[in-house]
This record gives sequence, structure tokens and C-alpha cells, in this order.
Amino acid sequence: MDRENAVDAGTANADELGREFFAAIDARDPRRLRATLANHASFRALPHRELIRPADEIVAYFGTVVSSYPTARWEVTDVVSDGERAAVQFTLREFASHLGRELLSEQVAIVRTNGGKITSIVGYYDSSEFREQFWSETSA
Repeated sequence: MDRENAVDAGTANADELGREFFAAIDARDPRRLRATLANHASFRALPHRELIRPADEIVAYFGTVVSSYPTARWEVTDVVSDGERAAVQFTLREFASHLGRELLSEQVAIVRTNGGKITSIVGYYDSSEFREQFWSETSA
């Protein structure tokens, strides 16, 4: 069974769900993204940041994110998982034509699952590095 079918069937494990979550963001597919999430799922961009929930609010949040980075690509580079938990390492890349180079941010998300759906995601990344790469005057 492929990853997308496992998600639809509710039989996906944490590794598959973590990969599918970011594949759905990269594909800019809100239905596919929603299919990974339990109704009561929660998301934090960084620990101790505002909690976003339920699942439909998470999908709306990522709709805003992908709109802010129209040519960005999300790619999972590694997953370490154990049962219903996974650490998903991924990259966010976007070509900056005015700089003639690609902007790159490497990040990690901790994913918790239950019953074949994501129940919690917490992102970890260097927010100063991200702002400098993607929001500074020279990169904008």
C-alpha cells in the first residue's frame, strides 16, 4: 500500500504520516494535508509558540504559508520514528531570482500520531537564520 493510500485508509504510521504531511504541503494540496490530521490535531511552529488547532485551522495556516512562498519546495530528507512518534527532517527551498541563488532552511518537526492520524506537530528551526534568509532586505 502506498503512503497516500495508507493515510486515506487510516493505517499509516508516524514515518508515513510525517512524509505525507510535507508532501501535501509541497503539492499545495489542502485535502491531502487534511487527510493526515486527526480532527483535534495541534501545531506549533516552534516550542512555546501559539498553538494552532483544530485540524482545519492547521490547514488554513499552511495555506497562508504556501501563499507566502509561491515557488518554495518542501522536501523530507530524513525520518527517525518509533511507533507513534517521528522526527522529520526537511528542507524548505526557494529560488531568489534577484540574488541568483536558492534560499535554503533546514528544519525538524516532531510528529505524534494516534490511530493513523497526526495528533501533534511541533517545529524546530533557527528562527533568526530563517528570518535572515527569507525576510531580510537583501533576500527579499
